Amino acid sequence: MNYILQVLFVLALMATGFVARRRGVVSAVGTSEMVRILISVIYPCLIFSSVTRLNAQELSANWIMPVMALVIAGTGLLLGLAALRWMKGVDHHRATAFLFQNTINNYLFLPLPLVMLVWGGEGVALLVFASMGFELTVWTVGVFLFNRSSRLTEGIRMMFGPPLIALIFSIGWVCVRDLTGLTLPADGAAAEFVRRVRDLFIYGAETIGKATVAVSMMVSGSRIAALNAKAAFDRHVWILSTLRLVVTPVIFILLLKQIPMDPMAYGILCVVAVMPAAVTSLVFSERFGGDSDFIASTLLVTHLGAIVTIPLLLAWAL
Repeated sequence: MNYILQVLFVLALMATGFVARRRGVVSAVGTSEMVRILISVIYPCLIFSSVTRLNAQELSANWIMPVMALVIAGTGLLLGLAALRWMKGVDHHRATAFLFQNTINNYLFLPLPLVMLVWGGEGVALLVFASMGFELTVWTVGVFLFNRSSRLTEGIRMMFGPPLIALIFSIGWVCVRDLTGLTLPADGAAAEFVRRVRDLFIYGAETIGKATVAVSMMVSGSRIAALNAKAAFDRHVWILSTLRLVVTPVIFILLLKQIPMDPMAYGILCVVAVMPAAVTSLVFSERFGGDSDFIASTLLVTHLGAIVTIPLLLAWAL
């Protein structure tokens, strides 16, 4: 029931964007501008505030978490490539969206409350650390999938956008903070001023980053409102939904069962693996160009389908 309620909550957030678009509160141009702000400012702040909650010891002790997140993404990518080869004749924009959505799922926003409920703060820290594997995939493979430029230099420039820079900076922050032994002077007006500035910077990043979920869902709901209802019955939507909700997680969990690891880490990775398609895919499509109608349709179908598949798969896996 908790899993079902969390998925319904995500759908409710999408509904706010849907209603706002239908009532004219948000336009197509407004949706595109929200995407730019999300990628340039809000999402990087979430990355920084999440990663810097961890310490260097946690990063080293749980190295398998981001590695297995990369395996989840790799499993989805390979299955997506196989499916496209089987379907044949899929145009470039549709193929790009198909691959991205079966590679990257809703790896942080949706599993976060579920992990918090079952494993508490320690579980949330491990989830954030595992998400770094997906972040690396999103801002490398994901950018190259959506980048229509034929020049490698242009692809690299797009890849090193604000989110990936924020991830690199955050890891560097943690390493400098925990491994170098650098500390601020305990006394003095200057030391107090520097501490206040640092704390204000961290608080500001955390506050802005919290808007990521709400803005992402508003963007998704706004795009869904502009859909032709027939788009949801496209056979490619249902093939992708079956791969994303059933085939990819089942294959990964069978693989995961063969790897000895901490029960908490195993459980968190199972929760991540069964999540529906990523809202990020629509953000990428709006920003870099892609089949946004197809993506919005699969977001809707996979999140509705997840109400059934998440409880069933987790009951089997855990």
